Amino acid sequence: MTKPVNMSKKNISSVHSLLPVQDPVIYVPLTSAESFEAAQIYTDIFLADEPTTIRHGPDSSFFLPYAEMYVQFVARKNVSFIARDKKTSEIIGFIFCLDFTSDIRNEGEQMEQFLNHFKATVAMMDELEDQFLNHDKIVTGSMLHVFQIGVDKRYRKLGIAKALINQVLSQAHERGFTHVIADCTSLGSQKSFESCGFEMAGKIPYDSFCMDGVRFFDGLDGGISLMVRNLV
Repeated sequence: MTKPVNMSKKNISSVHSLLPVQDPVIYVPLTSAESFEAAQIYTDIFLADEPTTIRHGPDSSFFLPYAEMYVQFVARKNVSFIARDKKTSEIIGFIFCLDFTSDIRNEGEQMEQFLNHFKATVAMMDELEDQFLNHDKIVTGSMLHVFQIGVDKRYRKLGIAKALINQVLSQAHERGFTHVIADCTSLGSQKSFESCGFEMAGKIPYDSFCMDGVRFFDGLDGGISLMVRNLV
């Protein structure tokens, strides 16, 4: 049974950073010019920390070229952000988003082949969204989908993830989106979104997911949670 998205009203949180004054970070929209650098940090973080990616087990030499292609696609949509250390200018965080109606699988044969390497994760996220979202009522420009968020491990627990989320919320509100959703694959990311006013619409435990008779994530703790924020 499809469950409705929670429609409780909340005010848009102000964008802020918890970093000390002597170590500032700047938050700017992701552009195509930064796609390779952003793809590098994305690759480093997700191969090391993302539970589902670890289970699939790709190496960086395989992942990085596709990551760059993906980041270039995301950058063209102008709804994603990066965080830079103001002193070193290096990218230390990112949040990648797309309109919910924009399907990355339509980006050509190469992207389709890449996603096939992560078939179980893609299928699990599709199942989660099919269960807890009313797809027929979602039109272009109404729901923004956060696909990935990550922060360099040297800069964690400083409020950067929360600041990136709030950047997205502010922009989404200005552009007329009514909802922002995120598929959180770890408790840490779930807590970051909860701190920005998101609520859990549904969850699938890893060890309960079965595809083609195989429990690909059997033994993996936690699950994928669908987090929703109403911007109305």
